[in-house]
Amino acid sequence: MTLVARLTIEPPEANAAERFVAVCTLTNAGGEGISINVAPLSSPSLALEIQDAAGAPVHLPPPPVPPSVPPTEQLEPGQGTAAHFPGFLPSWTEAGAYRARCRYVPGPGEPIVSNWVAFTLAPA
Repeated sequence: MTLVARLTIEPPEANAAERFVAVCTLTNAGGEGISINVAPLSSPSLALEIQDAAGAPVHLPPPPVPPSVPPTEQLEPGQGTAAHFPGFLPSWTEAGAYRARCRYVPGPGEPIVSNWVAFTLAPA
């Protein structure tokens, strides 16, 4: 499986946690079509890894109960899929600098991760 993960966060600075929107994109960079389990993209707590300025993890609320049959999506070469997470940062998060990355776990083995993206929650 040759997937590439990318994360964007808009805006890069906001004074309220609910204003942030994260978009995690997975793209098939291989030469053949692949089927992926999209359940790991169903919740920010499954798809995003967030750290504060000191590198401590920021814990998110638990994900929903997964469906009995994992949802899948077929990605042809060069094709991608995106998960949108408006208001992903919990409202109780303290002001400060943070970084996040998209983290897709396709099964056993190493997760597929994006580059880190910095963002700032300014004081209200």
